[in-house]
Amino acid sequence: MNPFAPRRRRRQERAEAYEQFSARRRYLREDITVFGEELGQLHLDTLADTLGPDATAYYRHALESYERAKAGLVAAEVAADLDPVAADLVDGRHQRACVLATVAGSRRPDRLAECFFNPQHGPSSTEVTWAPPGGVERRVPVCRADANRLLHGQAPRMRLVLVGSRYVPLAIARDADDERFPVYVDEHLVREVRHHAHAQAELYGFQQGRVGGGNEFFGG
Repeated sequence: MNPFAPRRRRRQERAEAYEQFSARRRYLREDITVFGEELGQLHLDTLADTLGPDATAYYRHALESYERAKAGLVAAEVAADLDPVAADLVDGRHQRACVLATVAGSRRPDRLAECFFNPQHGPSSTEVTWAPPGGVERRVPVCRADANRLLHGQAPRMRLVLVGSRYVPLAIARDADDERFPVYVDEHLVREVRHHAHAQAELYGFQQGRVGGGNEFFGG
């Protein structure tokens, strides 16, 4: 037995853990930026209106969630530190949806799972049956916009994540049963079946570093 094998294995495990941590932190940073921009737009959209007490409370809670997510990301040192950041984003997006519903005079939306195809789309509104190319059909939560696209035979606007040197649709890259939002890159896929993800990306004509052919599948 190679006496250095356990040491190399531990070093590899630490490197893989750091890769996962860095990837998730990077995507969370992107999500926080997008959410901050959405809150800024919401502020502009409501400047001319006097928000009622309910909408004001939802708006304040959304801002608080945003600030907690930013602070949590800065302070994060290990993977477990990122879970509260993701939870704050989920809560903030729901509070923002509550503001929009209240201003529109609609019923406050239920607290549902984030959109399967891109958590940046916010809370889902329904579930649909969907399957990746060559994959097994499953029920997934989707936002209203993606549900409408699918209803009319269009592709959902999926988020891309970096796996190895290629960008792959999030719905393919992550474990479909994992509930950790806003993003989770499945470590087994990254470590063991990276070539499969690359093959799936090729099906969509996606090339390294760019979107191929202007396919709206990679929009959003």
